[in-house]
Order: sequence, then structure tokens, then C-alpha cells
Amino acid sequence: MSFSCLSQKPSCELRSRARTFLRVIRSFPAIVLGGLLVASCAHEKPVAPIDPTPLDQRLGHFAAAQNAGKWEALRSYFAKDAMIQSPVTPRPVGVDAYLRALAAEPFQVTFSQTEIVYSFPGRAATRSDAVAMAPARFNLRERITVDWRLEEGSWRIARIVYPEWPAILGTWRRSGLRNEGSLELRILPGGTYVIYTAEDYSVAEFRGRYELDGNRITFTDTSSNDPKKFEAGPGSYMFLRTATGVNFRKVSDESSWRAERFDGAWIGLR
Repeated sequence: MSFSCLSQKPSCELRSRARTFLRVIRSFPAIVLGGLLVASCAHEKPVAPIDPTPLDQRLGHFAAAQNAGKWEALRSYFAKDAMIQSPVTPRPVGVDAYLRALAAEPFQVTFSQTEIVYSFPGRAATRSDAVAMAPARFNLRERITVDWRLEEGSWRIARIVYPEWPAILGTWRRSGLRNEGSLELRILPGGTYVIYTAEDYSVAEFRGRYELDGNRITFTDTSSNDPKKFEAGPGSYMFLRTATGVNFRKVSDESSWRAERFDGAWIGLR
């Protein structure tokens, strides 16, 4: 210790303590930053690797699983909130509803001529030719659009839509006449319809074909479960989609059975 410090001991000690304090303060940001980096690295979740399977191949794998009847395996191809339009769900539904409909009314599907519509980080869209077939029910060739979303490292289907399908497609229900129970009208892709009565879905009460002209639909029965009810004449109705279903307004109808029951509001099911 110098003689000057001996003569001025209190002030010398203060200066020494101040220098020590400044050294600690200067090192403090580095210590805190280092601690934060260690903490963040300790809690950071590993990034899942992205599935490199091309989207057209992934769509083919999806079709193969459906055609093999592996309903539960199909879940892994869908995003969490996916919406699916199909011949058995003409109005888009969620994954659970689609799988239930598929189990009740299975159909085969193939995709070809897949092209990329757009591709961004985390989302993409493709367009394909789809052939959907169920023996004695339908055989359709349609253009479809599939929206994709990246979830947990895999490209999953967020939406399947048939953009050229008319809005009238779907399953519609209303009450029948007294003691008749409910009526269910299924307007299907490909120009056909089916009518069930009294909640009996084992046999269709009527089958037929329809034609569309704007918001006008013309029904013509082609068969009936009860020959006494069969009337081959056409029936035309104007229709208006609503938030809950569809309204039919009769223009003319040569079928007395339809004429007594179709006019009015129907509730949408799927």
C-alpha cells in the first residue's frame, strides 16, 4: 500500500470497492444472456423433419388406404379440422362424419393428373382428376381440389372439394304426412336421387334422375319400392339454399306423391 493510501485510507478503500463493483456490473449482461440461452436451449422442442413424399404420391397413398377399407388409418392423412366433400358426403363434413359415412357406404377412388395450384411454407393446394366408383350406385369422374397443411412434419389434407358440384347436392330431411314419419331426399352427384321414408334406410322408397337449370330442379322417378306409388311423370321445383337447408317451391309436378310432400323447407344433414 502506498504512503498516500496510508494517509487517506478511507477514500482509497472506497475507490477499490468501486472498481470491484464496476467489474461485476460489466460482466452481469453476459452472465444473464448466457443463462437465458442455456434455459431456452433446454426447453426448445426438437423440430420434426418434414415428410419428403410428393403430394401426388401422398394422395395416392390416401386412396390406397381408403380402397383397402382402412378407415382408421385414413385419420393420419387429415389435418385436425379437415373438411371433406365426397360422393357420400356431398356437403363437406369433418373427419369423423366422413369416416362414418364411408364405413356405411364405401366407395373406391383414384387420382391422376395431379398438379400444384400453389405452394407456400406450411400450406399448398393441388388439383387432380378423381374417379369415384361404387357398383350399382355411381361412377363419377370429377375434377377435385385438395388443400394441404403442414402439421407435425407431414403434409395433411385440410380440405377436399369438388368445385363443379352444384349447391343442391346433399341429404335433406323433413316430416312426411300424418303418421308417415320423416322423409329423406338424397340428391347425389351424377344426376341421381334417392328417397327414403319412415327412417327405413334398408330399401329406398324411390329412385330417380334429376336435371338442373339454374335454381330449378326437375325430378323424374325411375323406380319405386311400391309399384302402386310409381308415377313416371316429371316434377319441377325452384330451390333456394338457406342457412339450415333448402326450400323447394313447386312449379308443376305430375307425381301426386311428390306434389303432396316436396313443397317447403327441408333440413340439411350432410
